[in-house]
This record gives sequence, C-alpha cells and structure tokens, in this order.
Amino acid sequence: MINLNTPRGLPVSVPEFDHEDPSPKFSIENLEEINNYYEDNGYVIIKKLILDDDCDHIRQWWEQEVKKYNGYIYRQTTAKAERHIKNDNGWIMNPVLNLQSIDPIAFPNFRKNVTNNILSNLKLNKVFSSLLGAPPKIVQSMYFEGNSATWEHQDSYYLDSEIIGEMSAAWIAIEDITATAGRFFICPKSHKLSLDEHSLINNIAENHEGYISSVVQKIKDENLSIRAPILNKGDVLFWNSWTIHGSLNSTDAKNSRSSITCHAIPNNRMFLQLQTRRFSLVTEKINETHIFRPKDLALLKNKLIFKIETAFPELFYFLKKKAIIFVLKYMKQ
Repeated sequence: MINLNTPRGLPVSVPEFDHEDPSPKFSIENLEEINNYYEDNGYVIIKKLILDDDCDHIRQWWEQEVKKYNGYIYRQTTAKAERHIKNDNGWIMNPVLNLQSIDPIAFPNFRKNVTNNILSNLKLNKVFSSLLGAPPKIVQSMYFEGNSATWEHQDSYYLDSEIIGEMSAAWIAIEDITATAGRFFICPKSHKLSLDEHSLINNIAENHEGYISSVVQKIKDENLSIRAPILNKGDVLFWNSWTIHGSLNSTDAKNSRSSITCHAIPNNRMFLQLQTRRFSLVTEKINETHIFRPKDLALLKNKLIFKIETAFPELFYFLKKKAIIFVLKYMKQ
C-alpha cells in the first residue's frame, strides 16, 4: 500500500497489488452479482470489458492526431476551449471533453474509434443497460492522459437523468494505471447519503468551492472509506451519479494514466443539467447505444460559436457565467 491524499487532503491507502485491493472485480457474465454490488456500494468494477486492441488503437490515434494538434479543444476541467497544456513528459494535462463531438476534420480516426469502439461498445452497453434498467444514452465523455487530480464530488451536481440519482458513469482504463499515476478514487456507499443540492448558495458559477468543501465535510462527518482500486487496461469502473469520487494527483514521473470516462442515462429519460434545466436530446444510434454529441463540431453553427468563443474568450465566458447565474435564479424560484 502507498499512502496518498485526495485533492482536498483526505488520506487514502492506494493498493499496489491485487491482494491489497478491497474492491472485488467481476466478469460480465455475472450481471446479477454486478447489479447487487452496484446497488449496495454505488460502484462496481468489471475486468477486461474492453479489448486490449481497442485500447491500443485509441492511444495510437491520440498520439497521431490529438497530441500533435496545436489548436483549441473543449476541456473537462474548465468546460472552455483551450490549447494543450503539457507537462515535462509531453502528457496532456487538461483533459479533453466530449470526444464524440470533437472536430471530425482534425481528428477523424480518434473521434470515430472512440465513438464506435468505446462509447458504443456492445459489452459496455450491456452493463449500462443492466445498471440503468434501459438502453443507455451517452451524454458526456472525457479523455485523460496526464492527471492534475479531480476534486471530491458527486456527478449529480453537474449533470444527471431527470430522475436525479439515476445516471451511471464508467471510468475505462486505456492502459494499466499504476498506484502513483493518479488513480480514480471512490467512497463506497456514499450514494445512499443526502448531500447539498445545486443552489444559489453553492452554484458552479459563483461558489463552486463551497460545494466541494461541503462534500469533503460529509466524508469526514460520515467517516467514509476511500478506495483507489487497481485498474488495468480494459478494466471498467461503473459508479452512480450520487457516489462521491474523484482522482488522486499523479506522483509518477514515468507512467501516464490514459483513460476515458463517459456518463449515461436511460434512453427514455430527459437530461438534467445543474439540477435545474431539463433537455430532450437528439442522439445518434450506434451499435445499440444512443450517442449525444454536445457542441458537435461537425455542425456549422457549432463551428461558428467555437470561432467566436476562441476569438473573444473573456467576453464569451463572462456572458456565459452571467447566463448560468440568471438561469439558476430563474429556475430555482
């Protein structure tokens, strides 16, 4: 075991070897056991759900198309269009947001491979369908290479199904993730706790840190355990939108933590944003999975917005922040 801390300083013992890991690993053939463990603990891990070849091809196109790109891409941490931020190893440190929506001209093979072989993977679909009780609708995705840590949080604060707490997500290891490379961490059974809802007091535009602090305090008050499971190439960790989780800071100078995250709601549900706005989503059905492409840069209108956003970022994000506050105030009345 290696003793590390979460982004807000909570201690976590990180296993290096299988016998140290308290998180069981399941096979896709055991769907009943998978469902039972997920319902009880708020997460579950499936071994080798994604083929090694599919993982390797994704990394190949990441290297050849994404890493060599010098333009702007939407990022997970800020939801803004930014250029790559790389560390001394050349790893991209600002994760890419919504892989299914990136420019198909700049990233044709990466976008196609991620969408067809990962997000709409039939085995991934099978597990999501079992956990959700309906065919999945992928509403968001991300790619991580280098890792600057993700704070303790619940996904439901940001996005969910219209039935709050129904959304499920998957963290897919595209390579073996070493103990010091920035492991995904999770608080078992935290999906059963009541946490602060997204409100005017802790809204993402004005007091995001207040929300994060409330989650950290809940972990302390409830004395929740924190696990950072071993995940090797092709392994997938599924978790509930109410389950507290995040990722540890990387202290590994030799190993990256290539991984893909995606979020799914039942296909017959509307999408909920910031626990305030409900949307009916237009999707594309691929391999039995419905894929939503937010800000799809294959569409001319989104390309035009993207050009304005990158040409006048300060004004654009100022107005966006004001719009979020307005919507929250209006919708919460």
